[in-house]
Amino acid sequence: MRVIGVDLAWGPRGRTGLCAADDGRVLDSATVRSDDEIDAWIGRWSARDRDVIVAIDAPLIVPNASGRRPCERVFCSAMARRQAGVYPAHLNLPAFRDGVRGAALARRLGLTLDPAACVATEARAAIEVYPHSALISLFELARTIKYKSRPGRSPADRRAAFDDLLARLRALAALDPPLDVTASPRWKALTSLVDAGRLDAAEDELDAYVCAYVAIYHRHWHGRRSLVVGDVASGYIVTPVDRDADGALRAWGARLAVPVS
Repeated sequence: MRVIGVDLAWGPRGRTGLCAADDGRVLDSATVRSDDEIDAWIGRWSARDRDVIVAIDAPLIVPNASGRRPCERVFCSAMARRQAGVYPAHLNLPAFRDGVRGAALARRLGLTLDPAACVATEARAAIEVYPHSALISLFELARTIKYKSRPGRSPADRRAAFDDLLARLRALAALDPPLDVTASPRWKALTSLVDAGRLDAAEDELDAYVCAYVAIYHRHWHGRRSLVVGDVASGYIVTPVDRDADGALRAWGARLAVPVS
Protein backbone atom coordinates (compact mmCIF):
# COMPACT_ATOMS: atom_id res chain seq x y z
CA MET A 1 0.00 0.00 0.00
CA ARG A 2 1.36 3.41 -0.97
CA VAL A 3 1.42 5.82 1.97
CA ILE A 4 1.95 9.56 2.03
CA GLY A 5 2.98 11.42 5.17
CA VAL A 6 1.98 15.08 5.36
CA ASP A 7 3.13 17.48 8.07
CA LEU A 8 0.55 20.04 7.03
CA ALA A 9 0.86 23.71 7.92
CA TRP A 10 -2.46 24.96 9.33
CA GLY A 11 -2.25 28.03 7.09
CA PRO A 12 -1.18 28.43 3.42
CA ARG A 13 2.01 30.38 4.19
CA GLY A 14 3.75 27.81 6.38
CA ARG A 15 6.03 24.97 5.33
CA THR A 16 4.44 21.57 4.69
CA GLY A 17 6.55 18.42 4.78
CA LEU A 18 5.74 15.51 2.46
CA CYS A 19 6.94 11.89 2.36
CA ALA A 20 5.99 8.98 0.09
CA ALA A 21 6.68 5.37 1.10
CA ASP A 22 5.93 1.91 -0.24
CA ASP A 23 7.22 -1.63 0.24
CA GLY A 24 9.22 -0.78 3.36
CA ARG A 25 11.17 2.16 2.02
CA VAL A 26 10.81 5.89 1.58
CA LEU A 27 10.47 6.80 -2.09
CA ASP A 28 10.92 10.56 -1.81
CA SER A 29 10.16 13.59 0.33
CA ALA A 30 9.85 17.35 -0.06
CA THR A 31 9.04 20.63 1.64
CA VAL A 32 6.47 22.87 -0.06
CA ARG A 33 3.99 25.62 0.88
CA SER A 34 0.96 26.11 -1.36
CA ASP A 35 -2.02 23.82 -1.89
CA ASP A 36 -1.11 23.57 -5.57
CA GLU A 37 2.40 22.39 -4.68
CA ILE A 38 1.02 19.84 -2.20
CA ASP A 39 -1.48 18.48 -4.76
CA ALA A 40 1.12 18.29 -7.52
CA TRP A 41 3.67 16.46 -5.35
CA ILE A 42 1.18 13.94 -3.99
CA GLY A 43 -0.20 13.46 -7.50
CA ARG A 44 3.23 12.34 -8.70
CA TRP A 45 3.22 9.54 -6.13
CA SER A 46 -0.44 8.63 -5.99
CA ALA A 47 -2.69 8.59 -9.02
CA ARG A 48 -6.38 9.06 -8.25
CA ASP A 49 -7.17 5.50 -9.32
CA ARG A 50 -4.74 3.76 -6.95
CA ASP A 51 -4.96 2.81 -3.28
CA VAL A 52 -3.27 5.21 -0.88
CA ILE A 53 -3.28 6.19 2.78
CA VAL A 54 -2.43 9.83 3.50
CA ALA A 55 -1.43 10.37 7.14
CA ILE A 56 -1.74 14.06 8.03
CA ASP A 57 -0.35 15.86 11.05
CA ALA A 58 -3.11 18.48 11.21
CA PRO A 59 -6.76 18.49 12.24
CA LEU A 60 -9.08 16.87 9.70
CA ILE A 61 -12.46 16.90 11.45
CA VAL A 62 -13.20 20.05 13.48
CA PRO A 63 -16.90 20.45 14.28
CA ASN A 64 -16.51 22.37 17.57
CA ALA A 65 -16.85 26.15 17.70
CA SER A 66 -14.53 26.51 20.70
CA GLY A 67 -12.49 24.57 23.24
CA ARG A 68 -10.92 21.21 22.58
CA ARG A 69 -12.17 18.28 20.55
CA PRO A 70 -12.95 15.19 22.67
CA CYS A 71 -9.93 13.32 21.26
CA GLU A 72 -7.70 16.22 22.32
CA ARG A 73 -9.08 16.15 25.87
CA VAL A 74 -8.20 12.45 26.07
CA PHE A 75 -4.69 13.03 24.69
CA CYS A 76 -3.93 15.97 26.97
CA SER A 77 -4.99 14.00 30.03
CA ALA A 78 -3.52 10.62 29.12
CA MET A 79 -0.21 11.87 27.73
CA ALA A 80 0.47 14.79 30.09
CA ARG A 81 3.12 12.95 32.08
CA ARG A 82 5.03 12.30 28.85
CA GLN A 83 4.51 15.87 27.63
CA ALA A 84 2.60 14.84 24.51
CA GLY A 85 -0.53 16.94 24.75
CA VAL A 86 -1.99 18.28 21.50
CA TYR A 87 -2.78 21.84 20.46
CA PRO A 88 -6.54 22.59 20.56
CA ALA A 89 -8.42 22.87 17.28
CA HIS A 90 -11.70 24.76 17.00
CA LEU A 91 -13.49 26.76 14.33
CA ASN A 92 -12.89 30.13 15.97
CA LEU A 93 -9.14 29.87 15.44
CA PRO A 94 -7.94 32.07 12.56
CA ALA A 95 -6.48 29.02 10.78
CA PHE A 96 -9.95 27.47 10.41
CA ARG A 97 -12.13 30.48 9.62
CA ASP A 98 -11.95 29.70 5.90
CA GLY A 99 -12.31 25.96 6.42
CA VAL A 100 -10.19 23.07 7.63
CA ARG A 101 -7.16 22.79 5.36
CA GLY A 102 -6.60 19.09 6.01
CA ALA A 103 -10.21 18.21 5.16
CA ALA A 104 -10.00 20.28 1.98
CA LEU A 105 -6.86 18.40 0.96
CA ALA A 106 -8.63 15.08 1.49
CA ARG A 107 -11.59 16.23 -0.62
CA ARG A 108 -9.35 17.31 -3.46
CA LEU A 109 -7.65 13.90 -3.43
CA GLY A 110 -10.93 11.99 -3.17
CA LEU A 111 -10.06 10.47 0.22
CA THR A 112 -12.44 9.31 2.92
CA LEU A 113 -11.77 10.56 6.46
CA ASP A 114 -13.08 7.36 8.06
CA PRO A 115 -10.14 5.70 9.86
CA ALA A 116 -11.80 2.30 9.46
CA ALA A 117 -11.12 2.54 5.72
CA CYS A 118 -7.40 2.91 6.40
CA VAL A 119 -7.05 -0.76 7.29
CA ALA A 120 -9.13 -2.18 4.42
CA THR A 121 -7.44 -4.23 1.72
CA GLU A 122 -8.30 -1.55 -0.80
CA ALA A 123 -8.41 2.03 0.45
CA ARG A 124 -8.19 5.69 -0.42
CA ALA A 125 -8.22 7.33 2.98
CA ALA A 126 -6.77 10.18 5.00
CA ILE A 127 -6.11 9.87 8.73
CA GLU A 128 -5.06 12.40 11.34
CA VAL A 129 -1.84 11.50 13.15
CA TYR A 130 0.50 13.03 15.72
CA PRO A 131 4.28 12.53 15.39
CA HIS A 132 5.11 13.28 19.05
CA SER A 133 2.90 10.56 20.51
CA ALA A 134 4.02 8.18 17.77
CA LEU A 135 7.72 8.56 18.56
CA ILE A 136 7.10 8.23 22.30
CA SER A 137 5.33 4.89 21.95
CA LEU A 138 7.38 3.45 19.10
CA PHE A 139 10.55 3.88 21.16
CA GLU A 140 9.03 3.79 24.68
CA LEU A 141 10.35 7.25 25.53
CA ALA A 142 9.68 8.98 28.84
CA ARG A 143 8.78 12.23 27.07
CA THR A 144 8.74 13.90 23.68
CA ILE A 145 11.95 14.64 21.77
CA LYS A 146 12.48 18.39 22.15
CA TYR A 147 13.42 19.32 18.59
CA LYS A 148 10.72 21.96 18.07
CA SER A 149 11.62 25.64 18.46
CA ARG A 150 10.29 26.83 21.80
CA PRO A 151 11.24 29.66 24.21
CA GLY A 152 14.17 28.63 26.35
CA ARG A 153 15.49 25.93 23.99
CA SER A 154 18.98 26.75 22.82
CA PRO A 155 20.24 25.98 19.32
CA ALA A 156 22.62 23.43 20.86
CA ASP A 157 19.79 21.67 22.69
CA ARG A 158 17.66 21.58 19.54
CA ARG A 159 20.58 20.25 17.50
CA ALA A 160 21.07 17.41 19.99
CA ALA A 161 17.35 16.65 19.81
CA PHE A 162 17.49 16.60 16.00
CA ASP A 163 20.36 14.12 16.14
CA ASP A 164 18.15 11.96 18.35
CA LEU A 165 15.26 12.32 15.91
CA LEU A 166 17.44 11.28 12.96
CA ALA A 167 18.64 8.24 14.90
CA ARG A 168 15.05 7.26 15.72
CA LEU A 169 14.03 7.59 12.09
CA ARG A 170 16.91 5.37 10.97
CA ALA A 171 15.87 2.87 13.67
CA LEU A 172 12.46 2.44 11.99
CA ALA A 173 14.23 -0.06 9.74
CA ALA A 174 14.46 -2.43 12.71
CA LEU A 175 10.82 -2.16 13.80
CA ASP A 176 7.86 -4.34 12.78
CA PRO A 177 6.91 -3.43 10.11
CA PRO A 178 10.18 -1.85 8.93
CA LEU A 179 10.72 1.38 7.04
CA ASP A 180 14.06 2.34 5.50
CA VAL A 181 14.21 6.14 5.55
CA THR A 182 17.74 6.20 4.15
CA ALA A 183 16.40 4.89 0.83
CA SER A 184 14.97 8.36 0.23
CA PRO A 185 16.93 10.43 -2.29
CA ARG A 186 16.35 13.38 0.06
CA TRP A 187 17.80 11.76 3.18
CA LYS A 188 21.38 13.01 2.73
CA ALA A 189 20.15 16.53 2.02
CA LEU A 190 18.04 16.53 5.17
CA THR A 191 20.90 15.30 7.34
CA SER A 192 23.12 17.97 5.76
CA LEU A 193 20.60 20.64 6.73
CA VAL A 194 20.73 19.43 10.32
CA ASP A 195 24.54 19.31 10.25
CA ALA A 196 24.54 22.92 9.00
CA GLY A 197 22.23 24.02 11.81
CA ARG A 198 19.33 24.74 9.44
CA LEU A 199 16.94 22.89 11.69
CA ASP A 200 13.69 24.63 10.75
CA ALA A 201 14.33 23.86 7.08
CA ALA A 202 14.45 20.13 7.84
CA GLU A 203 11.83 19.86 10.59
CA ASP A 204 8.56 19.58 8.64
CA GLU A 205 9.94 17.11 6.12
CA LEU A 206 11.30 14.86 8.85
CA ASP A 207 7.93 15.00 10.63
CA ALA A 208 6.36 13.78 7.40
CA TYR A 209 8.52 10.64 7.60
CA VAL A 210 7.00 9.93 11.01
CA CYS A 211 3.50 10.53 9.62
CA ALA A 212 4.08 8.07 6.79
CA TYR A 213 5.32 5.43 9.21
CA VAL A 214 2.25 5.84 11.44
CA ALA A 215 0.07 4.85 8.47
CA ILE A 216 2.21 1.78 7.81
CA TYR A 217 2.23 0.84 11.49
CA HIS A 218 -1.51 1.35 11.95
CA ARG A 219 -2.40 -0.87 9.01
CA HIS A 220 -0.32 -3.63 10.60
CA TRP A 221 -1.16 -3.17 14.30
CA HIS A 222 -4.56 -1.41 14.38
CA GLY A 223 -6.55 -2.09 17.53
CA ARG A 224 -3.53 -3.62 19.26
CA ARG A 225 -0.37 -1.51 19.16
CA SER A 226 -2.06 1.36 17.32
CA LEU A 227 -5.30 3.05 18.30
CA VAL A 228 -7.92 5.45 16.99
CA VAL A 229 -8.75 8.00 19.70
CA GLY A 230 -12.10 9.66 18.92
CA ASP A 231 -14.43 9.21 15.95
CA VAL A 232 -15.49 10.67 12.61
CA ALA A 233 -18.25 12.73 14.23
CA SER A 234 -16.12 14.73 16.67
CA GLY A 235 -12.60 14.18 15.31
CA TYR A 236 -9.93 11.56 15.99
CA ILE A 237 -6.19 10.95 16.13
CA VAL A 238 -4.46 7.72 15.10
CA THR A 239 -1.41 6.85 17.19
CA PRO A 240 0.91 3.93 17.91
CA VAL A 241 0.86 2.95 21.57
CA ASP A 242 3.17 1.21 23.98
CA ARG A 243 1.73 -0.45 27.10
CA ASP A 244 1.62 2.77 29.14
CA ALA A 245 0.02 4.85 26.40
CA ASP A 246 -2.49 2.10 25.60
CA GLY A 247 -3.64 1.92 29.20
CA ALA A 248 -3.76 5.68 29.73
CA LEU A 249 -5.61 6.46 26.50
CA ARG A 250 -8.18 3.71 27.05
CA ALA A 251 -8.71 4.76 30.68
CA TRP A 252 -9.19 8.44 29.87
CA GLY A 253 -11.34 7.56 26.86
CA ALA A 254 -13.66 5.59 29.16
CA ARG A 255 -13.63 8.38 31.75
CA LEU A 256 -14.49 11.08 29.20
CA ALA A 257 -16.83 8.86 27.13
CA VAL A 258 -14.62 9.11 24.03
CA PRO A 259 -14.19 6.03 21.80
CA VAL A 260 -10.70 4.49 21.81
CA SER A 261 -10.24 1.43 19.62
